[in-house]
Amino acid sequence: MPVLEFVVKKTLHFMPILFGFLFFGPLFAQIMDKMGWQSPLGLPTLTLGLIVGGTWGIIAFFRGSWIWARP
Repeated sequence: MPVLEFVVKKTLHFMPILFGFLFFGPLFAQIMDKMGWQSPLGLPTLTLGLIVGGTWGIIAFFRGSWIWARP
């Protein structure tokens, strides 16, 4: 049981990064596709979405908040 507990704790610790990559990235790509926006440098929209979502997840991980404007 300690091994499973370790794996779950480590996974949940990095959840903002995973959420950024696995949810926000594809969501951003779908929004771009529906709005008809083109990615810069000819990148596929999913690639740009993963870059944006992953970056946002990494920032949220280190800041401890998804919202940049904090009181």
